[in-house]
Parts: sequence; C-alpha cells; structure tokens
Amino acid sequence: MTVKLDKAQTKHSLASKDDVRVWWLEELEGELLAFAKYCVRKSNNLQGDETAIELFSRVGKSINDLKISSSLSTGTYQDLFTFPKEKKKNGK
Repeated sequence: MTVKLDKAQTKHSLASKDDVRVWWLEELEGELLAFAKYCVRKSNNLQGDETAIELFSRVGKSINDLKISSSLSTGTYQDLFTFPKEKKKNGK
C-alpha cells in the first residue's frame, strides 16, 4: 500500500536564498514538524505527554543549532530569522 503525502508547508528565511544548507535544514524542520503534528493528532496517549513534548522540543533545538552554525559559516546569520513578507490575496 502506497500513501501519497502532501508537501509539508515550510517557511523559508531570507538566509536560505544564499545558503542551500539552510534551505534544506528548513525543509527538514518542516517535515519533522508535520510528523510531530500527525503523531500528536492521531494518538490520544501522546497529547500532553511531557516526554513527547520534550523529544519534539529537542529535535527543534538541534535543527536550530544546525541552521545557526551553517549560516555563521557562510555569513548569512543576519537574515536567518528574517522572512519575506507574505503577499496578500485579493489586493488587500
């Protein structure tokens, strides 16, 4: 049985335009967050479980550390937490 998954929604920073490694780490972060949301939504046992919350938090901190070290090595740290402005729909 094959399951077709939609692409995880990932918000990319301005630093990801200059550094491919930051772009891939942001993609990985989006995939892991989508998996975490799925696990918490489908399992009543995981909702509010402190261990699950801490494990997801540790994954997020590790990815953030990887993004920071990668952006520092390429000089794109200043734009790491700056995101492009979203385009408004219907001209508003």
